[in-house]
Amino acid sequence: MLDDMKVLSRIAPDLMADIGRRAQVLSSIETMQPVGRRALAARLNLPEREVRAAAAALKEQGLISMDAAGMQLTPQAIEVIPGARDLSRSMFGLTKLEQALSILLGVPHVVVVSGNADTDHQVLKEVGRAAAHRVHKLLQSGMTLAVTGGSTMSEMAHGMQSATPMNVMVVPARGGMGTAVETQANTVAAEIARRIGGHHRVMHLPDTLDAAALQELMKLPEVKEIIELLERTDLVVHGIGRADVMAQRRRLTAEQHEILKKQRAVGEAFGDYFDFEGKTVLQASTVSLGVGKLHQNSIMVGVAAGEKKAEAIIAASRHEAHNSLITDEAAARRIVALLKGPDAR
Repeated sequence: MLDDMKVLSRIAPDLMADIGRRAQVLSSIETMQPVGRRALAARLNLPEREVRAAAAALKEQGLISMDAAGMQLTPQAIEVIPGARDLSRSMFGLTKLEQALSILLGVPHVVVVSGNADTDHQVLKEVGRAAAHRVHKLLQSGMTLAVTGGSTMSEMAHGMQSATPMNVMVVPARGGMGTAVETQANTVAAEIARRIGGHHRVMHLPDTLDAAALQELMKLPEVKEIIELLERTDLVVHGIGRADVMAQRRRLTAEQHEILKKQRAVGEAFGDYFDFEGKTVLQASTVSLGVGKLHQNSIMVGVAAGEKKAEAIIAASRHEAHNSLITDEAAARRIVALLKGPDAR
């Protein structure tokens, strides 16, 4: 496909630009629908006239409809959406960026979404949708899926769908943390199970527990079942946190904060705090510690977005082998700069 595109761009560069723009507009409408032209133009950082022209062409082809609520896809668009996504990504350099990240991080499958989640919440929704698409591809009947919480994971849950019910058990990979119920791992697990027609379990535990307390709680049948499911999970999908942010959120002690500072921790996942090289510098007591390292065939998928997460993403990929990474363009470009620039570590 890439070779064909190179030929076409040499023969008719003006037409290729139009085709690429239409693919970009169509794939963005899928995420934001129903959406008005002005809002879409702002999201894509394009002149409204370009969005209007692309939308008019797509409407003429029967791929989108327009009404007072905005633009949305027609049933005819469903079959062309995957190709439109791939074309848009290739035309605007995201495919090459994905390939670069795959090599630099040693992650076989990388998806990069356009934009910067630090400045545009819509990008977070698109990262979540891309993660949902990847997870759905990896899921098979009979699997156990473990998921963490957080805003990105919540967006992923709302992007999940399945035409037929899936015999999948979805479990929270972390206990409760903070006060936002809608982004807790329990809520994310329940929403995914509902959308794919699977099953789920709830973990009625705070995320931080000392070993003695956990041993006592393990005697309860419902807690024991959750821990046993986590020990044999097939697919782990998790967010990646910045060490400083997660230390605050988890209310670590002053002594622990000092350790993180001295050891230059940059990332966190499952209670593990690690430095830029992926070396663990602190392990907070948590029910999810060790998730994903428990058997050889566990598949790990990391999901994180925003330029500020770049160092944490690098550290997480070095800390534990991942099958897939879903991120955004700002984080991806910062990662490339960090690993290929003069100060690469």
